[in-house]
Amino acid sequence: MTANPFHAEGQWVRAALHTHSTVSDGTLQPHRLAAAYEEAGFDVVAITDHWRLTEVEPTDRLITVPAAELGFDLAHPNHAQQSGEFLVYGIDHLPEDPGGDRANWMFNSEENWEVRTFASLTAGVQWADAMGAVVYVAHPYWNGLSVEDLHAAEGFAGLEVFNGSAQLECGRGDSSPWWDALLGRGRPMFGIATDDQHYPLFELGLAWTMLKVRDRTPASVVEALRTGAAYFSHGPTIHEVTVVDGGVEVACSPARNIVLHRDVEYGTSVSVGRGGRRQGRVLALSETGLITRALLDDPDGAAMYRRITVTDATGARAWTNPF
Repeated sequence: MTANPFHAEGQWVRAALHTHSTVSDGTLQPHRLAAAYEEAGFDVVAITDHWRLTEVEPTDRLITVPAAELGFDLAHPNHAQQSGEFLVYGIDHLPEDPGGDRANWMFNSEENWEVRTFASLTAGVQWADAMGAVVYVAHPYWNGLSVEDLHAAEGFAGLEVFNGSAQLECGRGDSSPWWDALLGRGRPMFGIATDDQHYPLFELGLAWTMLKVRDRTPASVVEALRTGAAYFSHGPTIHEVTVVDGGVEVACSPARNIVLHRDVEYGTSVSVGRGGRRQGRVLALSETGLITRALLDDPDGAAMYRRITVTDATGARAWTNPF
C-alpha cells in the first residue's frame, strides 16, 4: 500500500485537484480561479480543463500543477457515447489524436467542453507515464464505470473517491464502493477528493486533498500523488494514524464515528451518540462529547488492506489512503 504519511517528513498542503476555468467549461479565467483558491486557503491548484492544458503562474503561496481531464473508451459501455474520464497531473502537452473511437468524441460549443478518447484507460496511462505524469480515474460513480473496466486497466495511481459537485448535483459523488471493490481484488489504489469546480459560488471548496510534500514544488505534489502520501476530506481533519499492537490509533477533529475498513466485512468502528458502538476504545472526547482520539480493534492484523474513514457531526467525512 503506502508508507504512513502521518509519520513522514514534510509538510501538509491543501490541494484542489479537479477544477475548471473558462478555457473549458468553468466560469472564472485561469488567473482569477487560482486567486480564488488561494484566498480560500488552498496551497495547490491543478486546473483540469477538458482536453485543454491550462497553465497559470504560481504565487508565493500557491503551487500550480499542469493538469487536464481526459477521456478513454470503455470495453463495456452501458449506452452510446459513454466514455470514462481521468485526471492527469504533471503533463507538458496533450495529444492531438489520442487514438480512441471517434464515435465517442464530441464538442459542446455552448458550454465549451470537449471529449476525445484514448482507446483504453491503459493507453492513456501509458501516454502519461512517458512524461512522468500521474493518473487518477475521475468520478467512477458519476460516469457509471464498471469495476471490471477499471480492474482490467493498468498503471493508474488511484480514483477520485469523492467528487463534491457530483454529490451536490445528483448524489453520485461517493465512489468509495468502487475503491473497496478494487482494493479487495488486491489492486493497490489511492484516493483523492475534489470539488470539481465549474461555478465557484456553489462548488469551490466542497472537498479537498491534503498532500504530505517534501517541498513546495509541482514535482513534490506529483510525487505525493504517485505514492499516496495523502488523506482527503470534505470536512474533518485527521491529525494522526498509528498502527499499534492490536489496533489502529486515530486522532482527528471532533467526530461522531471512526471506521477501520478492511477487506470483505471485517472492519471495526467506534461511535458516540444513540446506539454508539465501540469495537475499540474512545481515548479522548471533545467538550461536546465527540471523539477526538480512539483506538480501533484490529486483532489479527492480517487484512489485505486497511483504511480509515472519519465522520463528523454533520455527516461530512475524511478518508485515509490504504495502509
